[in-house]
Parts: sequence; C-alpha cells; structure tokens
Amino acid sequence: MLDRQRINELATADCHIHPDFSIDAKSSAEEHIQRALELGLRKICFTTHIDLDPHRDAADSYMNIHGKWMKQNENAVNIYLAEIDALKEKYSDKLDIVAGFEFSYEPHFAGKVRQFIETFKPSFSIGSVHAVDKLEITSRYFVPAAVRSFSPQKFIREYYNIVIEIARSKMFSVIGHIDGFKKYLPRYWGLSLCENIEGEIIDDVAKKLANAGAIIEVNTSGWRKGLPAPYPFASLIKALVSAGVKIGSIGSDAHIANDLGYRLKDAAEYIIGAIV
Repeated sequence: MLDRQRINELATADCHIHPDFSIDAKSSAEEHIQRALELGLRKICFTTHIDLDPHRDAADSYMNIHGKWMKQNENAVNIYLAEIDALKEKYSDKLDIVAGFEFSYEPHFAGKVRQFIETFKPSFSIGSVHAVDKLEITSRYFVPAAVRSFSPQKFIREYYNIVIEIARSKMFSVIGHIDGFKKYLPRYWGLSLCENIEGEIIDDVAKKLANAGAIIEVNTSGWRKGLPAPYPFASLIKALVSAGVKIGSIGSDAHIANDLGYRLKDAAEYIIGAIV
C-alpha cells in the first residue's frame, strides 16, 4: 500500500549532500546547514565521497581537509567526523545533522569498503555505481572510454549486476542514483535505447533487488542535469516498488549549498505518481 505520509516526510530531509570535504564539492558543511535552515528542512545527511578503488587511487582517493588534499585515511576521516559532530551539537535545537558517506562500489574492492564501514560505523551510507569494469561513467571526462569499450546492451546489464551486488552486500543504508548511468551515456546511445534495454531486464533486476532487501534513494540531480526525471525514472520506480524494493531517502546530491534541497517535494510527488 502506498504510504503518502511517509513519502512526503522523506521530502523534509536531504540525505545526499557533499560538503567540501569531497574534492569535487564547493561549499562548506556549515554553508549547507545554513541553506537547510533557510529551506526549513528537518534533517540533512552529509555524504562525503569515499572511493577505495585501487585502480583509481591517483585520482579519487582523497578528501579535502581545510583546503589540502589528504588521502582517505583514518586521520582525514576523523577530522571530517569531528567537524560534523561539532556542527551537530551547535545546531542541535534547529536541525538533525548526520555524518555519512557515499561509497563508490565495484566487487573487486568490496572488502576495502566493508573494512572502512566496520571501522567508522557511519550512521548513513550510500552505495553507488560510479564505474563499470574500472571505467568511470559518472564523469563526462571518462565516459567516452566506456562508450568505446561497451555496447549499450552489455554495459546496462553489467551496470545492474553491480547494483544487485550492492544490495546483496548488505553494507549500505541505500543504493544511490540507481540508474545514474543516464547522466551521460544517453548522450551517446540515446535515452530511448537505454530505457528500452533497461526495460528488457528490469523485472528480473527488480526481483533480485527485492530478494536482497534493497533500499534505494530517489536522487533529484537527474532533473538538475537536464534529464526529464530524477533517478530513478518513473517506470523504474514502479517496477522496483511493485517487486518489493523500498525507498529509503530522497537526496539532492548537492555539491554546492545552493543546490541543497533541490526539488525534494517534487520528488515526493513524482514517486507517488509513479507508484499509483
């Protein structure tokens, strides 16, 4: 049964926010908090990027600590957690603030991710596919390599196999931007073709995700990137929820404070419309 109240409540919290501890983000954690207060949100979850892929060590294995790039080691992570804890105490009477992480995930470094989570025990974690077969597909700079290496059919099947592995790992609070490959790859292959291929496999994918107890986010950055929908698209939401997959959060994927809270209420309405 559709729980409209619960879905609308999800829209009062932004649970995918990158403060400038993420090397590709621009606004400080406190700037994001100020924006959340302006919008009247009840809760925000900071989800600083963590990428432990040894094949991307030179590019992505860093955090921004007070203007300096540091390896994602215990010292850097503890500085991040301490700063968020201090802000949580400072604003405790105004906003629920959670310190979490967004993890890149592929099976070949799943052990490193599990060790990180067991060490730091984040209150909230997102598992996301940012690369397939070690080829990054959420950056416009690296997508051409993936296009040269995969046919659309092979890529989308491989992508969703990793999504299923995320669910089976049981490591994360939610799966991030579950069809996030639509950010760039449809520019090469066409959105209709991508959706058609996805449609051929989605019932099987949804069943496997449901059996694994998958919980997904709805990520509004799809709209911000010029797509006609958030991640996931309505047809995917319907198939997943019908199979028993749960929606656990809504997030803006903000990397600057002005994007925090982006179209959260619209996302709730979109979810309801997709499910009804």
